[in-house]
Amino acid sequence: MSTMDKIKELISLMNANDLAEIEIQEDTLRIKVRKTDGGYHHAVLPSGSLPAPAELMQPPAAKDNLAEITSPMVGTFYRAATPGAEPYVEVGDALDPETPVCVIEAMKIINEIKAEVSGKVAEILVEDGQPVEFGQPLFKLVPAGSEG
Repeated sequence: MSTMDKIKELISLMNANDLAEIEIQEDTLRIKVRKTDGGYHHAVLPSGSLPAPAELMQPPAAKDNLAEITSPMVGTFYRAATPGAEPYVEVGDALDPETPVCVIEAMKIINEIKAEVSGKVAEILVEDGQPVEFGQPLFKLVPAGSEG
């Protein structure tokens, strides 16, 4: 069974059992699928490379009082929905949890990534078209309520 077929099977299992997240491990491959308001996000990684469940439940890391938006999957980062389109966000833009901030292409599937936090974009950490890893910081934000 191909990796994509496994992902589709996991999504079917999630829908049938009303699950928000599922993870499987087979030999040297680990697949994790998470359902969010923006759709399904998946990561396919070598076994042992995903953080432990306790690490996944931590809020975005705060460094220098800045929050981070991290990649929910392995793929290619794009600042805009299509080539030549305006980027979703720029430094200084205010975000709410539902604001789309980028797309990540994984296995020919385009996944829109939402901020999931409120704040103002302080820094964009990834270049357009750059490969990203699961958990890699993409943006730094000044959290809402801490401006000034």
